Amino acid sequence: MDVYNRAFDDQSQIRICLETMAIDILFELIERKDYELVWSFIPEYENSRNPFRERKLHIKSVSSMCKGIIEPNDKIGIIANRVMGGSNIRAKDALHLASAIYAKCNYFITCDDGLIKTIMGNYDKIGDIVGSIKLYNPLDFLRKEMDVNVIE
Repeated sequence: MDVYNRAFDDQSQIRICLETMAIDILFELIERKDYELVWSFIPEYENSRNPFRERKLHIKSVSSMCKGIIEPNDKIGIIANRVMGGSNIRAKDALHLASAIYAKCNYFITCDDGLIKTIMGNYDKIGDIVGSIKLYNPLDFLRKEMDVNVIE
């Protein structure tokens, strides 16, 4: 949910402000249908528990750009368990990633650098599960996949 909530974080921090701008660009590209956003039961559940009305409505509006919702199933659970077993990431993060893997997404975009570092640091153990999905911070996605020069 970090990507969807980034706009509500402290924008006086330069990195957060830049990530928010990058996420806005990504959402614009999704609206233009240059990319597709995959939504799963995980952000749906997390947003249902969001105590902040403004954030909840914002996230709900973002979800409307998706074609549908990835529903929970045994395969996602198996993928998540294998990812957790090979990397020690939290169950929630594993379910987010497992949903993207299950949906055969090309990209998994998160503001959680620790998550990316952990997954990539354990790629030798879980690479067969993660496959070719690319894990990016929003700024790195723009810089590496779209060749946009952004401040590092």
